[in-house]
Amino acid sequence: MKVLQHKVLYRAMRFHAAFPSIVRFSDDNLLLAFRRARNGLWLVPEDRKHEMDPINRMDHIDSRSHIALMELDPSGEHPVGDLDLMPCDPEAGDQDPSLLLVENDRVFLASMSWYPLPSDVTEMLLAKKPPDERHPGCRYLFWGGHTGLREREPGRWLAHHRYLQPDGGFGGPLREGSLKILVGPIRGQALRRGDEILLPVYSGVETGCALFVSGDQGNTWHYTGRIAVDPEQQVTYQEPALCEDGQGGLVCFMRTADADGRLATSRSDDGITWQPAVLHDLVGHPFHPLVLNDGRVLLSYGYRDEPYGIRVRLLDSPASNPDDVQEIVIRDDGLCADLGYPWAVQLRDGRVLLAYYWTDEEGTRQIIGTWLELD
Repeated sequence: MKVLQHKVLYRAMRFHAAFPSIVRFSDDNLLLAFRRARNGLWLVPEDRKHEMDPINRMDHIDSRSHIALMELDPSGEHPVGDLDLMPCDPEAGDQDPSLLLVENDRVFLASMSWYPLPSDVTEMLLAKKPPDERHPGCRYLFWGGHTGLREREPGRWLAHHRYLQPDGGFGGPLREGSLKILVGPIRGQALRRGDEILLPVYSGVETGCALFVSGDQGNTWHYTGRIAVDPEQQVTYQEPALCEDGQGGLVCFMRTADADGRLATSRSDDGITWQPAVLHDLVGHPFHPLVLNDGRVLLSYGYRDEPYGIRVRLLDSPASNPDDVQEIVIRDDGLCADLGYPWAVQLRDGRVLLAYYWTDEEGTRQIIGTWLELD
């Protein structure tokens, strides 16, 4: 494997860009989606910037966060047209897009939203709980996982913020008396099988990861099975990404909490019954499996221990044990742990474009592309 180049795909001083997803249209153009939010650092006077640590200051929740989509040419190096913004939920901020192309190059987009809390309401609901050190001053409630559908052309949204309803005992009301209902956060690769979309979701340690299926392009959903949950409630399975195993079954790659960020995998023959999750030695944040043209799988992940960066493993098949495969360091020059969330796409010439987010010397979070040439 050869790393050809690193290049900024999107950077704007006044915006925080992170958590990308990328797909390839039938005409070989690419579509990149990412979460974009305000970056208040530009407001700080130059003579006071030394009082802050812009690199290690994390800013993942914002009341105005939204999903931006950018079309790229077949090489991935040049934008085509202007940014397309998914319409916002007026009550909440959007996070973590996950793209999937369906028939006629329609764009299926899964995401999730947070509800920002006013300071006085925060004290009532959270009993004056001190701020999370990673997100100073930020208070929010999870608001729900949802999907959207767009035509091939930018701006032609057929639907958005279709919140998944609880089903099969998975999910429930946000809080007693609330009209908003949720299923769980969404971040990870969905799959298309015939007329159905298979969408993995996750929640807390008690509910783990589950699979929902839609036969009408995301208008309605039904729960099919629990992918992974720890009966002892010691390990939390998060950010599930689906991959077909080449034999009619599925493999799910999951990030974990309370297990040092280790990879967990689970397999299923039918998407209903899943084998017990297997914890691996591999550590990443999180994982994206790309099935290549030759049947191999490029498993990419962020690495948030020193040296910070992006890493991959090239599996012979989706069923290969990732622990038995050599780890390849794509880059290890990250300035802090606030990076990662890679998502890969294979270009028409066989190269792979890996999109991820990165923190630069000024503390600006941006979307970077790395082009790989595979053996």
